[in-house]
Amino acid sequence: MIRLIDITDDDIKNGVQGECNECAIALALKREYKTNDVKVLVHDDTSTPILMVGKNELKIKYENDVLDFIDCYDNMSTEDDYFKTPEPFTLQINE
Repeated sequence: MIRLIDITDDDIKNGVQGECNECAIALALKREYKTNDVKVLVHDDTSTPILMVGKNELKIKYENDVLDFIDCYDNMSTEDDYFKTPEPFTLQINE
């Protein structure tokens, strides 16, 4: 089964950069799975995004797009044009 989760403008505006359970993707996961027990991480050794709901790691499709979003989101700044505010996107989870 494929689950599509929208990361919205509101998620981007209301999320907290660098916070694994309060970033834009985490807010969307909380909304979709109706739980506060979520984490969004990037594995240091492999630069692989890891999305957790409870103790379950989600299987992400298009990992590079998710990684690019996280990188852009965590580094966006109103003072620097290099990392612009990321665009909303649809996260695809394979369950």
